[in-house]
Amino acid sequence: MKKEILELQKLMREEGMDIYYIPSSDFHSSEYMHPHFKCREFISGFTGSAGDLIVTGDAAYLWTDGRYFIQAEKQLAGSGIELMRMREDGVPTIPEFIAEIAKEHINTDKSKAVLGFDGRVVKNNFSYIVQDALGDVGLDYSDIDIIWEKDLAGDVWEDRPEFDTNGIWQLPIESTGACAEDKLEQIRRKMDEEEAEYLLLSDLTGIAWLLNLRGSDIAYTPVFYSFLLIGPEFVNLYLTKDAIRNDAEETIRRSIAEGVNLHIRRYEDIYDDVSALRISEYGTFMSENSISYALFNSIPDDVMCIHVADIVGNIKMIKNETEISCSKNAHIKDGVAVTKFIKWIKEEMRRGAEHTEIDAGDYLKEKRAEQEGFIELSFPTISAYGGNGAVVHYEPEENSCAIIRPEGFLLIDSGGQYTNGTTDVTRTIAVGPLTQEMKDNYTYVLKSHIAFADMRYREGMTGKELDEMLRKPLTDVGLNFNHGISHGVGHVLSVHEDAAAIRSSNELDAGIKPGMIMSDEPGVYIEGEYGIRTENLVLFIEGGNDWIINEPLTCVPYERDAINKDLLSETEIKWVDDYHSWVRETLSPLLDEETATFLYEETKAL
Repeated sequence: MKKEILELQKLMREEGMDIYYIPSSDFHSSEYMHPHFKCREFISGFTGSAGDLIVTGDAAYLWTDGRYFIQAEKQLAGSGIELMRMREDGVPTIPEFIAEIAKEHINTDKSKAVLGFDGRVVKNNFSYIVQDALGDVGLDYSDIDIIWEKDLAGDVWEDRPEFDTNGIWQLPIESTGACAEDKLEQIRRKMDEEEAEYLLLSDLTGIAWLLNLRGSDIAYTPVFYSFLLIGPEFVNLYLTKDAIRNDAEETIRRSIAEGVNLHIRRYEDIYDDVSALRISEYGTFMSENSISYALFNSIPDDVMCIHVADIVGNIKMIKNETEISCSKNAHIKDGVAVTKFIKWIKEEMRRGAEHTEIDAGDYLKEKRAEQEGFIELSFPTISAYGGNGAVVHYEPEENSCAIIRPEGFLLIDSGGQYTNGTTDVTRTIAVGPLTQEMKDNYTYVLKSHIAFADMRYREGMTGKELDEMLRKPLTDVGLNFNHGISHGVGHVLSVHEDAAAIRSSNELDAGIKPGMIMSDEPGVYIEGEYGIRTENLVLFIEGGNDWIINEPLTCVPYERDAINKDLLSETEIKWVDDYHSWVRETLSPLLDEETATFLYEETKAL
């Protein structure tokens, strides 16, 4: 067993715990986290961005989804940790697993099971899901004891990175399209509808969007660690000492109207302020999806809590006209960078140059950095050659990454944060000769991609409904992929907005609505051989007669050398030709003559 697991089990015995739960999370349920919060990664050795760890007295289990199965198998090998493949037949959820252990304790030891976790990094709604799972085995919440004030993983991690944070900067109205005062007024109207006196916000992207502020506390997502409490006549913003020291208050005062009555409070004061809440006749309005177990337990027992969906998230996922216009501009700049990269890698392979997967990602980042308003990448670049392309969320490492050879596929999934938008694009590039199977499978993926792009939607249609029909061009020929076909994208925020998504299991699905920016990304993954994914970001718009259609934002050519035209219908061929014509006309004036000539060849009619 991995030594970190053994050390954790020793602490569990000292605390009288039977189960210890370590999620991939920080105090705000962020997707990407400050290094200080990567406890699950430290304890387990698994580096994927999604995965939760359960440790018992004599075993350990890691849950992750289909994007990471191959990666997790490799990284957990020899650790003694059992991989639990989420949503596979016979694999229990974590709450179901906890319920079974609790039942076993009661049946054998006649005692309750003791569950431990750090309540600051576990979502409050986890307790409700566990309660439901207990009910399914004939128990209730009183049949387990919970110790939630112990960060045992942190106690094991002796050289844990410090929780250091940075300053805050204002995103200009030219990019946001709405001032913070107007956004707060919109939120307060929602609070009035729910008869809520207070709104407690923990989601970092929601706070950043609402106040038109951005930061750099987390890689790839320009947010800052904070809480927000909106009261009847005040707004309390809770910031870390580093943010306050870096003139955050002056930046905020410049960006927010005086009428907002904003107060800057210390980050850690949120627990005391929430515990001191006193209400009149209303309740506390909160985002259950991101508030932590510890923060919820700070709310006085006599305060009525209203459990609703994330109202800020549901508003910010509908982009306004300014955000849409800015995003289109960001994607054009991104298209210039990615097109230059495709030209470079193809030419380098033709001349016999030797480059690693990391070299390729670094060059693409350089091309993005040349674009006006570039801030940083929007997620770690997936630069995957050959068999590594079958690892859905593969991230190359310096000492083990592959050398790109002049044959087969290079899958490159990457994106940028710009001051006027967030991008995410995947292209599977032929860096040399392809087999017929590769070409056929590329074309089947393209057919699924086109089905998404060319479909007509009704408002409110959910991702779960759509998932099966959009996979049909693949499933009809016995192919499929183990990830969602679409996710929402923030505006100079997180590249993944989960409230908007198209996948078979999405509990947060808000339905399709005009103004959403989402991905279109089917794939095929042949383990040990190659991976194929084709991804654009699209904007959903009104299509007339109550239909919703989408238009592409991503402006990058497809891999023309990998398309088997015989597998496409005339309608699909026209779609590709029209898209390529738009890419060529849009990007050519922004490219040097040599790159424009290359683009012309890449976008000729099929």
